[in-house]
Amino acid sequence: MEHCDTSLAKYILDPVAMQTFSWAESVRHLMDGAAGLSFIHTHKGTTHGDVKPDNLLIQQGKLKVSDFGLATVRRTMTKFTGMTTIKGTSSFMAPEMLLGEPGGAQPAIDVWGFGCCIANVVTGELPFATFKSEHNLLVALRQKTPVYCKEQVRAGSPKKLLDLIDKCCDYNASNRPSMMVVEQELRSILESIQTRDGFGLPPPWLERGCCIHDSGWKMFECAVGTKDFELIKTRLESEMGDCVTILKIEMNVNIDLFRRYHLERDRVLQENLKDANEAFLWHATKEEGTILQQGFDTNYCRLDFEYYGAGLYLAADSKMSNAYTTSSRHSQYPSDRSMLLCRVACGKMAERPPLSSSSEYQKLLLQQAPLQLSKEERKRQSQDKIRELLRMPENRTCSPGFHSQLGVDMPNARKSKTEIVVNRSYQAFPAYRISYRLSRALPSPVAEGRRDLRTFDDYKSSDFHRQAVSDRLL
Repeated sequence: MEHCDTSLAKYILDPVAMQTFSWAESVRHLMDGAAGLSFIHTHKGTTHGDVKPDNLLIQQGKLKVSDFGLATVRRTMTKFTGMTTIKGTSSFMAPEMLLGEPGGAQPAIDVWGFGCCIANVVTGELPFATFKSEHNLLVALRQKTPVYCKEQVRAGSPKKLLDLIDKCCDYNASNRPSMMVVEQELRSILESIQTRDGFGLPPPWLERGCCIHDSGWKMFECAVGTKDFELIKTRLESEMGDCVTILKIEMNVNIDLFRRYHLERDRVLQENLKDANEAFLWHATKEEGTILQQGFDTNYCRLDFEYYGAGLYLAADSKMSNAYTTSSRHSQYPSDRSMLLCRVACGKMAERPPLSSSSEYQKLLLQQAPLQLSKEERKRQSQDKIRELLRMPENRTCSPGFHSQLGVDMPNARKSKTEIVVNRSYQAFPAYRISYRLSRALPSPVAEGRRDLRTFDDYKSSDFHRQAVSDRLL
């Protein structure tokens, strides 16, 4: 057997996995298991006989059915009668087998066991968890007790998934669906999860046929005239004027990177009691674009770290990010540049004061006061102190309960806030890379005296940027 990463049972019990629990990921695993059981029922004429999470192995991101020790070819089956002939895990076994009823060894027993596996995923508890003994379990089965308690269901469980458990765990074996039907139901549930409220794969990916199993890193060029191309082009030209010429717009379809972003977005949503959404914000980048392969590093910043702190900086205005783009011709014009348009999970916003106003920094100033230090030495000590403060955990993350901070346009201009700083690595996903040519230098929005720069009050509401580009790109 090939090396297996884990089993469904360990996945359900793993506290680390549960911290990043994803319904799309879990339903995809279940769909793989249903497909495997459907295959052995339809093409091999075989009933597994011991379907449980321990026998559903997750290998390289895909779930496979294993341990056919109790599997029986249908044409040579004998009838199970009495408890002495029963093997397997009782809490996942169909009632007709445990109760010794006629006709028990049929594909329907696998459907029951698989329904119990779904219930295990949905609740994190074993089926019939409240019945601690074999005797009590048999009593529960005779009374046709449901396999799980509704109160144990995880928050956000898809209703269709709960309905599927009821169908699979019908006490009348003839009423249970085939595993082929179960697989189709799970596929439908997965598609609804992927497309609801911006979760899952973005619409352009679905249109191009990208699937959740595709873990490769690809860049798709958006053709001139497509909706994505025209929306981004219009926004750039409206913010930067006629001095910008679009050379190429590419869509990032790194499924693994997007899945991590999806999990982070789900966590932000849960921690904010759904008072959060997504925004499309700009970020400067180099032409090489390695950031698209590895994700963002939020532990380091090259800008004004005194004000921003560690994190990733995203701007509502492309002019702000353009100021930091790396030009292949430096300050000469025309200049070819590259910028990212990022999908950002927005939670509660915090306004962090500059580190130079902290008590630790003020203590340094008091210590310097009686000393005869040169201007250069004072500056060096101040910068060293700021870096020391940045290494402290409390200065590297947002306030408890918050997910994003506001940055500033330049030192001492804190009333003209336009940039968001995120401190969690997968809180932003680089959705598009825009290559463009700039024909002349652009003035800073602050230097222009613009009055449409956003302030802290603008970012307090949960829907502060829902129309950042258009619903098409969200």
